Amino acid sequence: MSLPLRVLVLALGSLALWTADGAAQDAGLVLEAHGGVALPFGDLADGEGPGMGASPGPSLAFTFVRPGSGWRSWYAGFSQHRFGCQDAGCTADGRYVATGFNVGLRIVPVRFGTVLPWIRLGGITTRVETGDLSATPAGVPDAGVSDLGFGGEVGVGVLVRLGRSAGWSTTGLVSAVSTELPSGASLPMRYLTLQSGISFIF
Repeated sequence: MSLPLRVLVLALGSLALWTADGAAQDAGLVLEAHGGVALPFGDLADGEGPGMGASPGPSLAFTFVRPGSGWRSWYAGFSQHRFGCQDAGCTADGRYVATGFNVGLRIVPVRFGTVLPWIRLGGITTRVETGDLSATPAGVPDAGVSDLGFGGEVGVGVLVRLGRSAGWSTTGLVSAVSTELPSGASLPMRYLTLQSGISFIF
């Protein structure tokens, strides 16, 4: 291959790489609106300590995803889970309302055309409203709002693009965070969320 042709091939290759990287960086935002169910496990579901004994409840989440270069994206979002808590000492039909924010990294290991499976790993913060909790087994009131707890999450999901500006996505996440009830008792929260919903692609 002659020198001019080599220079041309190198220039075209560099331009292609620069364009692809720029397109990935300028892909904009994805907003996911999800609903589903939160399933407690571990001590949160069957423990005997203060506030333990929660049952499944509805879950919702809003997540912003910023596509990055290549296989990675960054996300930040808000979620709320409403666990049943009658077995934990709540009034009839009582709820724990766990509200928090999350941020982390989403990895897309492989692409199948309009189907994008991903793995998610991040950190979370959570506050739990326990207004329906009348008393712990020891008789100490724990109604109120917990301290801010910190933890992590890991999960998998898939986005199916339905067009240029919309898609349908499904996710499953395992979350672990510990917080402190108003009485000072620790409430370890371990739960699985299964959610599905629409994705708006900007």
